[in-house]
Amino acid sequence: MAVRHSLWSGAGLWSLGFVVVTLGLQWLPGAAENLQFVRPTYVAGAWWQLFTAQWVHMGTLHAAANALGLVVLLRVFQGLISGHLQVVALLGGYAGVAVVLALDPHCTVYAGASGALHGLLAGSACALLASPPQLPMTRQRMHILACCVLLGLAAKLLVQHFGTSPTQAGWLGFATYYPAHEAGAVGGLLAVVCAAWLLPLAARGLRRGSPADPGTGG
Repeated sequence: MAVRHSLWSGAGLWSLGFVVVTLGLQWLPGAAENLQFVRPTYVAGAWWQLFTAQWVHMGTLHAAANALGLVVLLRVFQGLISGHLQVVALLGGYAGVAVVLALDPHCTVYAGASGALHGLLAGSACALLASPPQLPMTRQRMHILACCVLLGLAAKLLVQHFGTSPTQAGWLGFATYYPAHEAGAVGGLLAVVCAAWLLPLAARGLRRGSPADPGTGG
């Protein structure tokens, strides 16, 4: 049966929370400046900036664009994949961005959730491959749709990586740190692969390898 979403439960609730927190932090005086990733501060011990930086933005328009992006992604995949896999994909995106921020010395300042949203998109498409819903559209067509999304995302990331300048200001008025998009997409993809394929396979393997229940005597 098709996966259903409700505004007040599952994906609907945490998406509403995402929007409220994202915009609330942007309007909270000093939050964006104090929570964003600043490499000298991070090196001095502020490790939490790897994560808090993904909840604040460079401006209200930046925050609103990412909040809208989350709502659009949830709407596009509504009824197609489960809410818990969307959460896994988004968390994987956050983790991927945190890793690249920690490892890339060229990134000196960062704020924004766009990398995590790339993880949500990549992971959602992967989840559609793993367990497509029972809809009038055939399973094969659902797989084709998921592959098209992943190929389109890969093409976008390649164009950004090789065809744009890392210092060129974008439509939001500042340069975009594209490695965060790439790392977020990989993180979301790997997280869903683990949750939808590897963990169930490992669980089935453990059940097969467990000894039979000898039962009890009376």
